[in-house]
Amino acid sequence: MPKAVVILPTYNERENIVPMLDLILGVCRQIAGYTFFILVVDDFSPDGTAAVVGFYQKTHKNVYLTSGPKLGLGKGILRGMRYAIGTLGADVIVQMDADLSHDPKALPAFFKKFEEGADFVVGSRYIPGGSIPKNWAVLRKIYSVIGNSIVRFGLGQTHVHDWTGGYRLYTPKYVRMLEDELENYSGYVFQIAFLHKSILHGARIGEVPIHFTDRMHGHSKIAPSEYIKNIFFYIGRERVRPLFAGSFGKFVVVGTIGFVINTVILEALVAFGFHPVVGSVVGAEVTIISNFFFNNAWTFRERKIGGKRRTAAKFVQFNISSIGAVVIQATTIWIGSYLFGVSSYRLFYILGTIVGIAWNYMMYSKVIWKK
Repeated sequence: MPKAVVILPTYNERENIVPMLDLILGVCRQIAGYTFFILVVDDFSPDGTAAVVGFYQKTHKNVYLTSGPKLGLGKGILRGMRYAIGTLGADVIVQMDADLSHDPKALPAFFKKFEEGADFVVGSRYIPGGSIPKNWAVLRKIYSVIGNSIVRFGLGQTHVHDWTGGYRLYTPKYVRMLEDELENYSGYVFQIAFLHKSILHGARIGEVPIHFTDRMHGHSKIAPSEYIKNIFFYIGRERVRPLFAGSFGKFVVVGTIGFVINTVILEALVAFGFHPVVGSVVGAEVTIISNFFFNNAWTFRERKIGGKRRTAAKFVQFNISSIGAVVIQATTIWIGSYLFGVSSYRLFYILGTIVGIAWNYMMYSKVIWKK
């Protein structure tokens, strides 16, 4: 019979843990086809949570306890995951909060969704049938909804509606795949990272509506400012990293450097009385030289051009192919200056640069550094 392990991370949950264990055990008896274990993952709670669990274990042999130093929620959950897989031989892992904010009565719906084909089931407060506490202050409700939406839309995974909750069911294969990466996340952002990376590794997501309730005893451990900072950091890194992993991202960086060089020369020559078209052409040629050497050394280094003769020949070819972008930029500035006056040159300089970037990338990748 498959083994299902329910992980409960705890820190100072002495008053909540026994009622929570009783509720979970009662519901698990109603779910057929699994052998259930409950694993309390305690972070050396100074209020004696571990001692309470130890006493409870004497009459409940399927309740387990693992204790460790307080290194953050993520570290505790990962420790529990490893224990559930390595020691208890889990075939399915359920993760819940231990403060009674997650209702165990929803567990049958999680297993039903799992048996229908989902291998990562998320408890959602933000789908029909789910809810957040009505007694929350307006500011806290706004913080919850907007914070979750930032993650959802920031990561571009809008089919998942609740990213920050901890009520989940998943198969151990995602833990095995990701445990080394997950070592990097110690706080609450661990929840986001694990779900996100599981999706990137092909997780079949199912969602179950849940009613989230306020804890009866104790207080929340989350620090809003730190949590928000970590969320933005994670989203920024995950969205930017894939962009710069490929040649186009590197090309954009090199192009940005060239854009700065071009702009400085353009503005300097205009300040000395030259027409913007002249400044644009001179700045573009200096930029071409910069772009050639940076792109050859970094953007297309796997196809790097070597040898003096070949480099010189390719540089001439590079200049010729880049003339298209220079012509595009200069023509755009000329047309804009003619129609709207010389003072409008900056707007048309930027417009011409954007069009020229597309031209250059196509020519560089297909002609100069072709495979």
